[in-house]
Amino acid sequence: MRGLSGKVAVITGSGSGIGQAAAIRLAEEGCKIGVFDRNAETADSTVAMIVAAGGQALAAHVELREEAEVEQAYRKVLDAYGKLDIVCSNAAIFSAARDRPVDNLPKEVWDDIVGVNLTGMYLTCKHGIRAIKATSGKGAVVLTGSPTGMSGCSPANIAYGSSKGGVHGLARVMAVDHAKDGIRVNVVVPGFTLTPIVRELVADPKVYEWQISQIPLRRGAEPHEIAGAIAFMASDDASYMTGSFMFVDGGLTAV
Repeated sequence: MRGLSGKVAVITGSGSGIGQAAAIRLAEEGCKIGVFDRNAETADSTVAMIVAAGGQALAAHVELREEAEVEQAYRKVLDAYGKLDIVCSNAAIFSAARDRPVDNLPKEVWDDIVGVNLTGMYLTCKHGIRAIKATSGKGAVVLTGSPTGMSGCSPANIAYGSSKGGVHGLARVMAVDHAKDGIRVNVVVPGFTLTPIVRELVADPKVYEWQISQIPLRRGAEPHEIAGAIAFMASDDASYMTGSFMFVDGGLTAV
């Protein structure tokens, strides 16, 4: 894709799943990668995969709800690579076991999920956009959204759905605010994606078949398929896209 080679990109939640796939894809496109993850071991694993393939990457162990840790992680990237061009704010947590309908949702569960999924994205974008403006001057931000932030397709997951709805609003306003700065902000909206955690949840073939029954393509996405959309939105091929939502859901939202 045009305009990615030589760029510096930060991807949150890139120790596994969609974030890891995005980090690997952007590295393949010639980007230097900052791997941000709360799990130091998985972050190091992603870096090792990128380096083994001939790319450049560094790991930052960061709790995204803590602003000082986010700032420190960005400083590590800037000290190593001297600039920032791309932010992929992807990290999120989902807990069907703890999330609840609103009248039965403990506040600590709300605080935990919203803290990572929305506050964490706000802090990632706050300091990422500052770094882009201070170094490269212009760039791209890609946020990972969810159909659950647009419809009630995940009942009894109030905290998660609310957090993703907030992410969508955050993206729209940032897109308008920073268009004048040459910073584009877009959202990838993955459908049912076979990350390692999801694969465990649908290990029973009957559960998997139920999950894909309403998806026109009749399968889940592989993380690298979502990563391709992220790479596109970060590239110059998407130079006239900002405030946009790209659905990568096998046709789910067309039904």
